[in-house]
Amino acid sequence: MADLRRSLALALTAVCLHLSGSCQSEPASKPAESPLPTPPPVSSSPALPVDEPARGDLRRRTVYVPAYSHIPRNGKSDVVSQLSILLSVRNVDPTAAVTLTHVDYFDTSGHRVRRYLDQPKVLRPLETAEFTVDTFDDKGGSGANFLVYWEGPSDAHPLLTETVMVGHLGAGHVAFASRGVELSRPLADTVDAAREEPSANAP
Repeated sequence: MADLRRSLALALTAVCLHLSGSCQSEPASKPAESPLPTPPPVSSSPALPVDEPARGDLRRRTVYVPAYSHIPRNGKSDVVSQLSILLSVRNVDPTAAVTLTHVDYFDTSGHRVRRYLDQPKVLRPLETAEFTVDTFDDKGGSGANFLVYWEGPSDAHPLLTETVMVGHLGAGHVAFASRGVELSRPLADTVDAAREEPSANAP
């Protein structure tokens, strides 16, 4: 009888050990994975704003642009550095065409030394016109300037006008720019004819 009890006890112990091992060997249940966030819908880029086309009446305008065909060196007026000049005339209006009627070049004394256009030149929207003065053309002097006569719709954006000067200065180089200003009243493009120098039509 004692042997039977011992055998039952051993059997029960074995069963318990087996059940205990089975419980420990079962993998722990994985936590439920949360779904990935849904990306926001891709929106198309907003349309660029469109300028209203200029519809104003025709208006004449004049721009004064300072320039320098030479600059003094070492504070001496008789020692100068020669400069080339680039006049850039930009129609910044994205919708309106404008017309350049004349582009005139004046010297330090206010005499016109060159007229660049033989006939009006149309500048399409965002188009640029360029006019040059050679490095060794010293007719303008340190007080040279341009008058740009143009016409277009009264509500067209003003022209952007600049001169860019480049030249040697001692052993190095110099480069700088000047911005034009629109005059408060347009000028007639013939008022300066009496003051024109003989070389006004020089190339």
